[in-house]
Amino acid sequence: MKSTLKRFSVDILVLFVAIGVLAALLVKHQEFFHDDAYITLRYARNFAETGLIQWNRGEWVEGYTSLLHVVLTGGFLRLGIDAIEAAQLVNVIAVLVLLVATGMSARAVLPGRDNWLPRGLTVLTVAGSTPVSVWVLGGLEAVVAAALLAAGLTALLCYLRKPRPWLLVAAAVAYSLAILTRLDTSVFIAGSGLGLLMINSSAWRARFLAAAIVVGVPAAVSFVQMGIRWQVYGELFPLTFYAKADLPLLDKLSSGADYIALGLIMVPTVGIAFLITGIVSRSAQLSVATKLLGIAVFLQLLYICWAGGDHMPWARMFVPIIAPCALLLLASVSDIGVQTRHIVVGSSALAALIVAIIGPSSVRDRAAQYGEIVGRHIDRTWPAGITVALNTAGSTPFIAGQGRTFIDMLGLNDPIIAKRKNVPILTQQQHWPGHTKGDGAYVLSRAPDRIIIGPAHGVDISAAWFLSGAEMASMPEFARCYQRMIETIPYLEDGGKLDGTLPDTFVFTYYRRVCS
Repeated sequence: MKSTLKRFSVDILVLFVAIGVLAALLVKHQEFFHDDAYITLRYARNFAETGLIQWNRGEWVEGYTSLLHVVLTGGFLRLGIDAIEAAQLVNVIAVLVLLVATGMSARAVLPGRDNWLPRGLTVLTVAGSTPVSVWVLGGLEAVVAAALLAAGLTALLCYLRKPRPWLLVAAAVAYSLAILTRLDTSVFIAGSGLGLLMINSSAWRARFLAAAIVVGVPAAVSFVQMGIRWQVYGELFPLTFYAKADLPLLDKLSSGADYIALGLIMVPTVGIAFLITGIVSRSAQLSVATKLLGIAVFLQLLYICWAGGDHMPWARMFVPIIAPCALLLLASVSDIGVQTRHIVVGSSALAALIVAIIGPSSVRDRAAQYGEIVGRHIDRTWPAGITVALNTAGSTPFIAGQGRTFIDMLGLNDPIIAKRKNVPILTQQQHWPGHTKGDGAYVLSRAPDRIIIGPAHGVDISAAWFLSGAEMASMPEFARCYQRMIETIPYLEDGGKLDGTLPDTFVFTYYRRVCS
């Protein structure tokens, strides 16, 4: 036992240093929480209270991205933990797993006590990457997906050194949980399987069996989940897929390319890893670990481009590939000179820390901040039992949701809107990823009692931000049956805090149904 601790003592010490860096970044960005996380919290709260994963009670839709995150957060809610703290606690546990897995993977890639420095710098790169700390606090599931992919990689990288069957099983289990966290992790998992097929030191049958276990088990889990989804929701994929990915290919590719370009600035390790790997490949044979990591990350980047990225800050979709890219860099330089290796890996860690230091502190997402104010106002002043149509489907429905039905006009929680085809582009804001869809006629067919046009605090119908509002603006039924209402909300009385750009009263615009 003492000898084991001695062998790992330096790595453990570096891990604690990395956790300290992460803690400092969490303090820096402590105000951040994203509006979309409230969607998960609404499902989690209903799950905690009723045992049913529903957005509106009695309606079966799958507007959440991560089943595992909903269930884990709901479990903490049942223990009496505050909703936001519950979502963040899940992510804190996940990020610790991520750092430990990164350290263990680094040791598998580059063993030996003398190599503690590049291993430690690899872990520090992950801990010091701003997107990791921001999305621990942001309340969504990216860090959980990152932790589970990293755990699966740890098992695979250890398997490459000592081919033991139980390591393949461990990788398959971790990857299966990743599938239940985010279905799009299947792309990375498929890349891992391709990497295993390139193990030249193993017989073809052994390679095929290894890839079949690592890819096949998570695939089976995903197919079972799809079958259950079909039975419960009548859909093969979550509504987030239809609302965000089911759009013209060229538009998605253009948006995705811009997203990746910006992500390479926020996460410099990704670009550095591929650059160095490319340079090394010109003069030396790449290791199996390098090939496995490179293929998996490259395929995931292609998927991000195909999906069009997203609208959320700090490269959220890059979070699951930060640790694999740091490990890719370590693997690619494992056979070069010690001094050069230290410089290259150290440069990656330094670049991540520079971005972390010079980057501004994150504040609460504006939609979440405004939506919370509106949600409290609705909860106090609007009748129970009414139906409200809105675009801010996170904070407002979560806070004002007791006894009220909400229509998500962007379609993340509505199958009719999410699956609409041939969507017209009528507003500039529709170009934001995830904000393209809407259906004014459908919204009016449900005769909502209140409609909030545009952002959380509402705008006049003539200045509609999104498609549903833009279409309703020209519909006679809307002009006849809905009256504009303008109210002021003294948000400071609720302990509200904005960024100082608004007056002490918060202007709230909405439309009230006047037809019987």
